[in-house]
Amino acid sequence: MELFKEIKDRKIKKWLAIYISSAITIIGLVNLFSSRYNFPQYIFDILVIIVLFGFISVFFISWFHGKEGSQEIKKVEYIIHSVIIICIILFSYFISKKSKINLLPINAKTIAVLPFTNMSDSKEDEYFSDGITEDILTQLSKISELQVISRTSIMKFKNSKLTIPEIADELGAGSILEGSVRKFNDKVRITAQLINASNDEHLWAETFDRKIDDIFELQAEIAKRIAKELEAKLIPKEELLIELKPTNNIEAYALVLKGRELVEKLTDEDNEKGIEFYKKALNIDSNYSLAYACLASAYDQKVRRYFYSPDWQDSAIAMSNKSLELNPNLSEGHSSLAKSYEAQGDFKLAKYHYEESIRLNPSAAGSIYNLGVLYYNNGLLDQAYKLVKQSIILKPNDIFGYLVLGGIYRKFDCTKLALKWFQNAFKIEPESRMVLLYLIENFLLENDLENADKYFKKLISLYPNYIHTQFLGGKLELIKKNYIQSKKYFEQTFKLSNSQFEYQYGYVLIKLNQQKEGNENIKKDLTLYLEDEKTNPNKPNINAKILADMYAILGENTNSINWLKEAVERGWTEYKDFLIYPYMENIKSSQEFNKLIDRIKVKVDSMKTIAMELDPEFEPCK
Repeated sequence: MELFKEIKDRKIKKWLAIYISSAITIIGLVNLFSSRYNFPQYIFDILVIIVLFGFISVFFISWFHGKEGSQEIKKVEYIIHSVIIICIILFSYFISKKSKINLLPINAKTIAVLPFTNMSDSKEDEYFSDGITEDILTQLSKISELQVISRTSIMKFKNSKLTIPEIADELGAGSILEGSVRKFNDKVRITAQLINASNDEHLWAETFDRKIDDIFELQAEIAKRIAKELEAKLIPKEELLIELKPTNNIEAYALVLKGRELVEKLTDEDNEKGIEFYKKALNIDSNYSLAYACLASAYDQKVRRYFYSPDWQDSAIAMSNKSLELNPNLSEGHSSLAKSYEAQGDFKLAKYHYEESIRLNPSAAGSIYNLGVLYYNNGLLDQAYKLVKQSIILKPNDIFGYLVLGGIYRKFDCTKLALKWFQNAFKIEPESRMVLLYLIENFLLENDLENADKYFKKLISLYPNYIHTQFLGGKLELIKKNYIQSKKYFEQTFKLSNSQFEYQYGYVLIKLNQQKEGNENIKKDLTLYLEDEKTNPNKPNINAKILADMYAILGENTNSINWLKEAVERGWTEYKDFLIYPYMENIKSSQEFNKLIDRIKVKVDSMKTIAMELDPEFEPCK
């Protein structure tokens, strides 16, 4: 009772209440300013320590001086307050020296590896720094818990003046790796910095000085360190893949880097030069698996991009198989083999090797996108949607992912959502032929001829001698029933393609009362497609749809319905095409035609439901 009386007489409760109220106000103000001006975390921690020990100090001050009247300061007070001050200093010291904990952003495991700066005296070593960038990126891609932005998306930021947060915002990345490479004699210095993109703070930074022969061990070390900093679990198989040396010969490695730099310039001439560098690398190290895969990919490009004989695909397959014989776990080997099988129309083998490529490299953006397109072309839209959406995360500024995703929504009969994705691509490359073609086709399917005209004028002003420009002009005028102008566009197409017939052109001739010439034109085109059906073991759905169009124009309604059924069986889903274009006007009112349209709608709705289950962010449409 005596103690409580003393506490009351000395007004200790009042002193402490005033102190606590003042302390809360001060802490609140410091927290406010700390959030606004990004004060270091330890300042707030030190303030809390001062407040806690201050509570003890105020208790003793009120005990000794709480009563009315003057009281002398006693020696024991000096001792108590000195101990309190020493404790505050010691605790504050340890708090300020304590390793700062970096709170990772939500999307920290989505990482972009910016092009490393070439610090070598020779500008010719630029290929080496770019190669190091790509190889570190590839090593990180093997870690399944990371999403690594593709090389094609990050190379546009080489020598960019944008800030790290600006680049990260454009790429959708939570972490950024940047650095520099200096090559001198037989040594290399690599400086790497991992940055939290949300606040531009360094998570980790280190400089490595190594012999150039140790470059592969160094790349693996950097990848594993980044995984640790980003709290990404590295499973044993991924660690083995990262540590696997691609070659024991640095000269062969340098030749492959030079070859890749040339091939990625995307010209026929540079592709040929790149091939020569790959061959030189293989002359030095005949067991260099990656060099065979790169050579296979370059052979594939000869056919796909530069229109060489399809026989080159056989060479591409041979090189891919050699690559996988030497290293069955090489993602690039499976990817190059998949591309060749896809070009030959072998869906099953292409699918298998793309899946293997992705299994070995979960961030293999090219394989993910290509597998999505493979599903898309075969009418498996739900599976295509998931993959293409994933590829956009890894290649955020690549228009082709946006175009295919828009194409998927168009096949889902979501033309307004399709337009959104085409317009996203348009923002990235407003003068791209492909983007303009997709936009115009989508407006045609919406029967929005005003916008179709608007974008077609832009297309023809930029690419007047492009065959698809003239062909699309013919289709646009056909829908508008301007048959004379449509005929002119189609005839210009023939000049550019050295062709002589096209069934849409035949339809226009019939509408211009040139019945005989129109029918002959369509029958010649029909013969070609029927021959292709006999010789092509992997028949695409577009062939069947075109045959259905031609038979309908010729009035052979039974054959048209049968081929339309075949198109649907093969995965054709764009029924709006039948409704907008007039080729099937002879059978549109038939019961069988409308049953097929209903069947397509059910199939599309089913795939939309599956797509929504695969991705909660799927945008549904009516």
